[in-house]
Amino acid sequence: MSTETDPFLALDVSTDDYAATAAHDQQVGADATVAAVQAEDDSDAEREKATAARAARTRYTEEDFIAQKASYTARIDEGSVWKQLLVFDPPFRPSGTFLASVDAGDVDVPGENGDSSTGKSKLDKKHHQAIQAAVSELYFLQQYAAVQEITTWAKEHFEKDKKWDAQVVKWEGKIKEKMSVQEVA
Repeated sequence: MSTETDPFLALDVSTDDYAATAAHDQQVGADATVAAVQAEDDSDAEREKATAARAARTRYTEEDFIAQKASYTARIDEGSVWKQLLVFDPPFRPSGTFLASVDAGDVDVPGENGDSSTGKSKLDKKHHQAIQAAVSELYFLQQYAAVQEITTWAKEHFEKDKKWDAQVVKWEGKIKEKMSVQEVA
């Protein structure tokens, strides 16, 4: 081994400087540890408050649960989901044949002058889902003429996009198929 050292690898650090630097690093590390412990204590307190608030909100006494259970009734929509379409802009105006086929009873059908828009309006997700639910329900109840009337109304009053177009074509195909089977039978 040679006594000559590479100048790039040699570090000239006096022991006094090293000791002061190490002591400083150790103090900074201790301060960081104390700060971390204090922050953890704060987050534990906040976590306990959140847990208590959540428990107070979701906790039922046995009496509360029994009272709610006794007052509960299931919501049953059998053939009435299409009524949501009456409040659309533009509203769905069902024909007399439609109303008779779905056994509408006393339904307030919007008048002809209630149309506030002249062109096609953009179909948002909420409206798309409502139309789809109405079509699905009436299809299930085998009210194919009613489904056809809803799809015709929707095509006339709402802007198309690829997803909407594909859905309407699918509905129309199924309805034509089912109506042709009904005519044969």
